[in-house]
Amino acid sequence: MASQNLSFANACTAQAIPFPQAFGLEILNVQASPVTNFSLSTTPSSVWTKSKFAGISLCSVTIQYTHPGQDDNITVTMHLPEASKWNGRLAAAGGSGWSAMPGEASMIPAVDAGFAVVETDAGVTVNDLSSAAWALSSPGNPDLQRLNTFASVAYHDSAVIGKDVVASFYGKPASYSYWIGCSTGGRQGHMMAQRYPEDFDGISALAPAINWPQLMSTGSWARQIMYELDVAPPPCEFAALTAAAIAACDAKDGLVDGVISEPDLCDFDPIAMIGQPYDCNGANRTFTSGAAQVVQNVWAGQRNHLGESIWYGYGFDAFLGYIASTLCVGDGNCIVLPIPLTDDWFRYWIKANPDFDMTNLSRTEYDRLSHLGVQQYDSIIGTRDPDITAFRDAGGKMITWHGLADELIPYGGSVDYYNRVREVDGNVDDYFRFFLSPGTAHCSPGQGPFPHGVLDDLVRWVEEGSAPEQLVAQNLTNIDPTTGNLSGSRNDTAGRGRPLCLYPRTQKYIGGDADLVSSYRCNMP
Repeated sequence: MASQNLSFANACTAQAIPFPQAFGLEILNVQASPVTNFSLSTTPSSVWTKSKFAGISLCSVTIQYTHPGQDDNITVTMHLPEASKWNGRLAAAGGSGWSAMPGEASMIPAVDAGFAVVETDAGVTVNDLSSAAWALSSPGNPDLQRLNTFASVAYHDSAVIGKDVVASFYGKPASYSYWIGCSTGGRQGHMMAQRYPEDFDGISALAPAINWPQLMSTGSWARQIMYELDVAPPPCEFAALTAAAIAACDAKDGLVDGVISEPDLCDFDPIAMIGQPYDCNGANRTFTSGAAQVVQNVWAGQRNHLGESIWYGYGFDAFLGYIASTLCVGDGNCIVLPIPLTDDWFRYWIKANPDFDMTNLSRTEYDRLSHLGVQQYDSIIGTRDPDITAFRDAGGKMITWHGLADELIPYGGSVDYYNRVREVDGNVDDYFRFFLSPGTAHCSPGQGPFPHGVLDDLVRWVEEGSAPEQLVAQNLTNIDPTTGNLSGSRNDTAGRGRPLCLYPRTQKYIGGDADLVSSYRCNMP
């Protein structure tokens, strides 16, 4: 029943939208209601630079369903623009942390751009930082079925349901379907390419939380080192060491701009800073051995008790205030703070014990638990299968970028994954393109320009066959929040931005206006 043949209000009712047909699912309920003149003020995201929205009308649809025999209850939410404003495409929006769904900040920009949008809660509570409410089916027993649904199954379900609802609402199927996600959303996008390669024509999978078991243990690595050394350096000391690294390595790419664009050329050693002075919020301090060792370990990456490398480290200019979080009261009275996101991994999934103490593990115990997480869960949520040839054969296209200053997910894991995909298929760039973004933090702007127009690049690749040789990053302070475009006249904005180079090429400043794309060249390392 097409909405163009009915008034918007009449088309947007539960009675006008048939129950979706999906094998293996039992649809429990469908609800629909029109929303008019909706407004939202948010921040630029990993895909959308426009951040102020007004006057939006949409049909809000919720579909509840279950997998018979699995005792679950999953909700799919859809936002459907009016038929006259629909661009003929479906977009699925990915989640964050332990949450499967992103909410209005990701859905509304897509609706504003003309997409019909679908998201799913995967049958779990919407809490980015914790899975405590759903992790255990009973004391001591992780809910593996629910984790499997969260890891992969629910996103295929939402694609099937979303396409069915779009076809019934508009009277014709979507011409193209796209995945949009960063972090957990990026992991979900990669999972779709790996396990459900025909669901999406284009996948934007940014700063992806693939290698989930490894990055969960690496996320607690700095804290483990602080416990082993019995130190809790103040946040200002970590910040000062990061600033010292930037000062030492910034110019190695040919331009002093507060960004480390060539991390492989950076040989800054925090140990050499021990005893040197630094400013702590106006107070004179000297760098300590404890802080230097913590930072050295964070940059080097997780290692076992034999000194063998376990996983990749964080970038030299990544903010350390989350993974090495401390709180100071008074002068020098500091404590190490917990990290809820990764605490859940050890407590609820590996030990299945909410009371498990993370503060007194030996390195050997930490090694064992980290490895146990890989053994038990890599096949469920690891999301690092390098064989995506079925996605290639289905005609799919995928773009991934990862910030070099990502403070939550080490970019080395994404580099590792791309290289392993290339080992499977040397022509990987025909369908999967990977970019590193200097100065970009986790799914958000850092000290450097922020990737701009990635979804537009993906759409052109999918629908016109024009593969991006580079992405463009912009200083978002120059972006008009009501349009998402650079502020100023056409002449003022022409050629502005920084190129993000197709991996393994790197960005090199060659001279001229540092705000122009033409002032850089993408070189092979």
